[in-house]
Amino acid sequence: MLGNKLKQLREARCLTQADIAKGAGVSRERYNQYENNRRAPDYDTLVILAKSFNVSTDYLLGNTDDPTPVRDVDQDLHDEHDYNQELDAFLKDDEMSSMFYDYKNWSEEEKRNLLNILKGQEALRELNKKK
Repeated sequence: MLGNKLKQLREARCLTQADIAKGAGVSRERYNQYENNRRAPDYDTLVILAKSFNVSTDYLLGNTDDPTPVRDVDQDLHDEHDYNQELDAFLKDDEMSSMFYDYKNWSEEEKRNLLNILKGQEALRELNKKK
């Protein structure tokens, strides 16, 4: 069930497994195993994936049909948020800036999804630093 939802969410956003894997800090092969229900992500990766797709972990795990994540302050301010500015800050010195050179032409939802993936990757880096 988790794998089916991950695949559906990824394809709906026209992203590759490599895109999601990089944002989640796992190999493409490992992410492929998640989508094919051959392996389950650990807790931290599950949270990153949920944030990347802007859904709740309960939705990914099949505990609810409502994909709406728990709202936080950042989401409440969403309507007034400047995604271009925040993405500029993330992509300024990052090797990924060339991959997403045209993001300013994307829809707000696409920008938000990319930003969620980048934030998930940053959160994973911080977790790894603490280990």
